[in-house]
Amino acid sequence: MPKTARGLDYVIDDFRPPWAATRLPVIFNHGIGTNRDIWAAWVPVIAAERKVVRFDMRGFGQSVCPSEDHAWSMDELVQDLWEIADQAGTEKVHLMGESMGGTIVLAAAVAHPERVASVSISNASFKGKGIGELAYWRDQFAQGGPAGWSRRMMDNRFAPGAGDPAALAWFEQEQAKTKPHVAIGLGSVLARSDLTQELRGLHVPVSITLPDSSPFVPVAHGAELKEIAPNARLRVVPGVRHGLPFSHAQEEAQELLRFLNAMEG
Repeated sequence: MPKTARGLDYVIDDFRPPWAATRLPVIFNHGIGTNRDIWAAWVPVIAAERKVVRFDMRGFGQSVCPSEDHAWSMDELVQDLWEIADQAGTEKVHLMGESMGGTIVLAAAVAHPERVASVSISNASFKGKGIGELAYWRDQFAQGGPAGWSRRMMDNRFAPGAGDPAALAWFEQEQAKTKPHVAIGLGSVLARSDLTQELRGLHVPVSITLPDSSPFVPVAHGAELKEIAPNARLRVVPGVRHGLPFSHAQEEAQELLRFLNAMEG
């Protein structure tokens, strides 16, 4: 797979016939503990109509992994995202992010609204205050290592019986590869994030999707964001935990496609 100058591994999927290649591409940003393949089941749905650009965030998958003394920042993560967006071949793009990836795409839209056709976020927030579980991660890694942390995260992400067992086994295995300093470093960036003031001036269309049972992001955050962002909509999915984009991939991909097509008429 190709890598950017900043060491980010990415893949572009495009299943469109050549005479139907006019719609804008979508850049997908995953969250903490996963990699670009969290979107694998989304690809056949979206790439049939649009170019799909997925990447491994720094510290995950095949992308560069910073040292333990790395100074993590939202600015760096936003710059990473725009470097990936440059690979799409168009000036303007749609942004899609899950969990912390959702916070990153919101920050990226604030940084360069002229390049954004729309922003979609799933199980994500615009601020760190009120997000659950982050304060316990250091102790969880210390006590159970990455595998123990991953098991705890699986309980937070998926209700019993939610999802294909083979897919969930893959997810837990990949999540257990997370390096503690990466998760803790990114978690600290998320915890101190607050895009409230910046989002008041963002007129880009924003689609907010939240599960009603995430231990991390309360539905109240979505309701608050809907009031803050001038052009936002909110959809709440009942009976689902934080792993919504993975456990309900095809349904959520169809929802995204409907939103994107509506944005472009």
